[in-house]
Amino acid sequence: MGIHGLLPLLKSIMVPIGMEELRGSTVAVDTYSWLHKGAFSCSTHLCKSIPTSKHIDYCMHRVNLLRHHGVKPILVFDGGLLPMKIDQEMKRSRARKENLERAMEHEAAGNSAAAFECYQKAVDISPSIALGLIKVLKQEKVDYIVAPYEADAQMTFLSIHKHVDAVITEDSDLIPFGCSRIIFKMDKFGQAVQFQTSLLGQNKELDFTGFTKEMLLEMCIFSGCDYLQSLPGMGLKRAHALVQKLKHHEKVIKHLRYSAIPVPPLYEENFKKAMRAFQHQRVYDPAKGEIVHLSDIPDDIGQDLDYLGPYP
Repeated sequence: MGIHGLLPLLKSIMVPIGMEELRGSTVAVDTYSWLHKGAFSCSTHLCKSIPTSKHIDYCMHRVNLLRHHGVKPILVFDGGLLPMKIDQEMKRSRARKENLERAMEHEAAGNSAAAFECYQKAVDISPSIALGLIKVLKQEKVDYIVAPYEADAQMTFLSIHKHVDAVITEDSDLIPFGCSRIIFKMDKFGQAVQFQTSLLGQNKELDFTGFTKEMLLEMCIFSGCDYLQSLPGMGLKRAHALVQKLKHHEKVIKHLRYSAIPVPPLYEENFKKAMRAFQHQRVYDPAKGEIVHLSDIPDDIGQDLDYLGPYP
């Protein structure tokens, strides 16, 4: 889902970039975002389990485009379901099922355009679809990593530890995760826009002067994310204003309660868990060959950390 409405509020610091400018670089690729886009053209086939390779062709065209420009891609796949996202994934699964039913109804009624639109919303990028692409990547000797849990956290780890120079994605979650250089909206010609954390202070749509990494993360969580729904009436601009003024989530939540905003009893506890999911989720360290946390776990957060991804 990403952080709804975040990218338009960073428009002034989004810089056009062509893949030729990344020559000599290594990039992590959010593979499921490519598979989702590739699946649009063959969603009917995928929903009906009719053999097709269009979604794989879509991904490989972009892989080959990067390699043509001297860029080394590492394709990163989502792994297991993070416990904190179970509710969100159940909603998405229900929506896909409903759209599949609507697609078949439209098809039976002879309304092919409406059916195709619903099939696009119904398609699920399953492990078997991902495996089909992995087989081709192996044949073409393209590096890939299957994350223990979320690709976002895995790509952030690769970025922070300098395994890659940039991340290619369509998901604005990479910004609160803490990736310093993100390539969005890459098209089939290799044209895209680039976000860099170092430019946040120059942003015109929202003033980030004095914002720390934690304040940016808290703003995004307050506005609503995959790990925690937003409070009623809480969008990005209001979240930004509150965090800018009060500096810390605990003070913001206290202020909201004093302002008679309906804050659920467990909201603060769940907010802290959401922060930890962004900061300490379990990922794979390719240098050590083992599962680690995205960043070191503080001593004061308890022993039950399965919500960050149960240790395999």
